[in-house]
Amino acid sequence: MEQSARARLMDRVIPVAKSRGNSTYDCVRAFKRVVRIDKVGHAGSLDPQALGLILILTGEATKLSNYLMDLPKRYVADIRLGETTDTQDESGRILRTGSWAHVDRGSVEAVLPRFMGKRFQTPPMYSALKHKGTPLYMLARRGEKIDRNPREVETYEINLLEFQPPVIRIEVYCSRGLYLRVLAEEIGDALNVPAHLGGLVRRRIGHFSLGEAVSDGEFEKLLDDAAPSYTLADAMGHFPAVILSEEQSRGLSRGIIPRLHPAKQAVFPPQGSLLRLERSDGSLGAIAEMGLGGLIQIRRVFREPAA
Repeated sequence: MEQSARARLMDRVIPVAKSRGNSTYDCVRAFKRVVRIDKVGHAGSLDPQALGLILILTGEATKLSNYLMDLPKRYVADIRLGETTDTQDESGRILRTGSWAHVDRGSVEAVLPRFMGKRFQTPPMYSALKHKGTPLYMLARRGEKIDRNPREVETYEINLLEFQPPVIRIEVYCSRGLYLRVLAEEIGDALNVPAHLGGLVRRRIGHFSLGEAVSDGEFEKLLDDAAPSYTLADAMGHFPAVILSEEQSRGLSRGIIPRLHPAKQAVFPPQGSLLRLERSDGSLGAIAEMGLGGLIQIRRVFREPAA
């Protein structure tokens, strides 16, 4: 039974509920111990102090990592007023304190719209970004500080859920690359009060939700037929689909790039858009970029499923 379960979980995207205190790599290692699949990756890490949704990838699904990391994320975050820390979250050493007595619900509601839309944000030292091959958080722990270039991020929604001073609970729907620990300190600055990130839960990654995820302590459930997982094609459901004919499917396996015909497409994707090419059996054949006149450029090719 376990062998058939491993075969069923190969080439899949698996939503996982990461618990507090575990790193993303802890989850990957625990998954490999239970499921015994060698080629396993993930689509973006989540801080050990945070909990919520991560995506574990197996087999050919590891090729989807960057595409899945580009999906927007939805978080619920607690901002604790009155203290800044060297890590910008509750795990750090307190650097500065200040009164939050002047902050009320109205003042919080007034500053949150400032963080909507596109803007630039400087990544924190306590992050997994690398400098000359070394993660910044490792350099930070050694007392080193590296200049970081601001990056463009985008916030699609930001809502105040609760105001129980000194804690502000917000929901944030944002692009890849936005750091909630930095946002917490930025909101504190806007309120003229020291602040840091408290609890953090990632609830959604694109069309994947925390409600469907398997707990990182219950990977044995993945050996059951009802365990959650996505095929490659389903995982890339946010890309427009182009269904290949049997002839085109065979050609793709031999390295022949299919040409799309506008007259045969119900919706013809615009130039520059990414799309998924599905074989005639429904499996994901490739990720491609749309060019002019039905010409496409292949970005990633995926092997045919085992018979």
